[in-house]
Amino acid sequence: MAVVLCFPDLRWVPFVCLKQSLPWVVTRAGERMLVEQEGDAMVDVFEVADLLVSQAVANYGDEVDLIAYYGSQARGEAQSGSDLDFFYTPAEGKNPLIGRTFLLNELLFDFWALRWETLEGFATGTTRGWAFAPALVRQATPLYVRSPDQADRLAALQHQSLALEAPEYRSAMISRAQETFSRVLEQLGSLRLAAQGSRTDVCSAAWKLLGSIWECLALSNQVTFERGFHRALAETERFAKRPPELDRLLNIISTSPDVNQVLQAADELVTGVYHTLRDSEPARPASVSIREQFAEVYPEMKDIVRKLLTACEAGDRVAASLEAHSLQDHITSMLADTQSGVAQRRLALRKEQSTYDQAGFPDLMALSFGPLDVLADAARLFDERLRDWLGKHGVDLCEFATLEELRSTLD
Repeated sequence: MAVVLCFPDLRWVPFVCLKQSLPWVVTRAGERMLVEQEGDAMVDVFEVADLLVSQAVANYGDEVDLIAYYGSQARGEAQSGSDLDFFYTPAEGKNPLIGRTFLLNELLFDFWALRWETLEGFATGTTRGWAFAPALVRQATPLYVRSPDQADRLAALQHQSLALEAPEYRSAMISRAQETFSRVLEQLGSLRLAAQGSRTDVCSAAWKLLGSIWECLALSNQVTFERGFHRALAETERFAKRPPELDRLLNIISTSPDVNQVLQAADELVTGVYHTLRDSEPARPASVSIREQFAEVYPEMKDIVRKLLTACEAGDRVAASLEAHSLQDHITSMLADTQSGVAQRRLALRKEQSTYDQAGFPDLMALSFGPLDVLADAARLFDERLRDWLGKHGVDLCEFATLEELRSTLD
């Protein structure tokens, strides 16, 4: 059975495996990492890798596409006590059970399976997030590949991962950050609920919140981190766009024993992340014209106005508030698609979407908290101004006084 062994200098060395112990070395001369444990002999981490990889190849060579290592050993930052993280990628349709996780002289060795589809998810950050997962693929240094095709496949994933930092992917990555922000809001709510429980609950919820915040900022800035979260926390300057006082707020949320202080800092940081994402969103062209967007819309809006007036007359504040929200939200959202530039942002709050106000429409939602007769007057004014605004933009109101008028439009 022909196999290919790969040295870290990426020279291809053909070898013939006869299902026996393989006398090959996986590192360049003089670069084997020896780890000295207190009171024990020095551990050569790559000698351990030699043992595991040779056994895997001898017994399952046709079922394994790739074996590679990553982490401090791959980055050239290994020190005394550094472990060895390495993985194997099964061939398509195969499932060789060769993984092992163990301690040797108290040194961790983690040899685990990663299928190609999982590697792709790591490369793009769609599996386990963008902030840290791509580092595994980018650092992956082959110890064994079944053929050059598998090496090319790994190289393609590494290229794909790095390409996501290019300017042409900025809009897509910011969209991913905005999607992640919904999880930030969810976890902020969880933190508030945790504040009613134990300090342990608060600590757990706080770290989950910080993890999602970090992911948002990593996506919006198109940066990844090579090491763990703890060390990454000292690299906030890599976020070119970040909330004010980021380091201070991170420190309070992660270490303060004062729950109220944690909640206050969390609110401030989440608000800062919101503004950072909102301001990072690139300008975009209008997706539709006003005439196309509002074609045959007026009858529906008129019906909501009618329901709003009915609710006001009946003194039903809940129904009035709901209809006011429905009316204003519909128009605001539809207007956004007709505008270009940064004024219409995916994360923009309603009060920050100025097109509605510029068109002269009254703020029905704000008025829904006051006297209902005032809200009713505002609803009538809204209808009047909507009719005028649509007319100025050549939009047919689709109103008919008689059946004959309707019949004439069908001919």
